[in-house]
Amino acid sequence: MEEETNIATETLAELYLKGENIEKAYEIYQQLLRQNPTSIRYKEKVRELELHLRESGGASASIKPKEGIERAIGELKTWLDRIQHAKKKST
Repeated sequence: MEEETNIATETLAELYLKGENIEKAYEIYQQLLRQNPTSIRYKEKVRELELHLRESGGASASIKPKEGIERAIGELKTWLDRIQHAKKKST
């Protein structure tokens, strides 16, 4: 894995997308998601780009479906914890 830099921004990722460098944009959005694991926008963008890369046979086509399932389960657990916490606060 390459060392992450601090210059990863959504703007940079979007510039890569405009230049049709999907793989680099995907890498940046993954980095942004690691830095902001609760960001729904980054999660959605990573999923969207994963799908695009799988369909196009890009370098990330090797992403295993199991990884996606495990990620989704983790996200659902996070949401469930938030809902339970909010319920406790309201009672």
